[in-house]
Amino acid sequence: MASLTKNDWKDRIAPALSTSLQTVSETIMNTKAVQNWLRGASTEAAAGLGQSPGMQAEMQGYMRMMDDLEAELPELIAAVEELTEGCGSVDLEWRPLQPNLSRLYVNFDRDFTVQLFVRLSECTTDAARESITTVADALPKGEPFPNRPNTITGLVAHDGETVGVRVEERLREDDTGTSRSVTLLSQNQEPLDKLELSAAARRLHRLLCS
Repeated sequence: MASLTKNDWKDRIAPALSTSLQTVSETIMNTKAVQNWLRGASTEAAAGLGQSPGMQAEMQGYMRMMDDLEAELPELIAAVEELTEGCGSVDLEWRPLQPNLSRLYVNFDRDFTVQLFVRLSECTTDAARESITTVADALPKGEPFPNRPNTITGLVAHDGETVGVRVEERLREDDTGTSRSVTLLSQNQEPLDKLELSAAARRLHRLLCS
């Protein structure tokens, strides 16, 4: 199996973390090391499916594959942990009946879908504003539909603390273009929604740096 060091993995993954976790997943999957591992581990895990019923068998197969992943690709796991400040981990979407469609991805274990990951560069309001702008830059291209805003949700981190940042772009009611608003999703608080950029930057700075 082709061997990649932790730094090799970091060099591959880091550029896409702050733009698209889907791209991160594709980057991980498009390596010989992962493809070889997935073929072998899927075959072994699927061989045990007939020994237990239904979901129990699938869960056992998933756990076997995750144990094998940790043993065979520890450099990948370490690279993701380091790049995400310990907030994210490598996870597996396993499809035992269609193993060729299984994939590895970076999981942040939040109750919302994280589409990109941004590290706060320093504890300043300006840096918080820059992180929100980074999330906004990943908004879907093209004008939003009426009553259906373009939406993107990122996770901003500093020193092990994280806050979800959701940016919405919607059509103005007076047909004069679009407007954007920010929602902050903290694990310990109610969402702070419909914030404009400056207010969102101040709130995000306080949440991550207080």
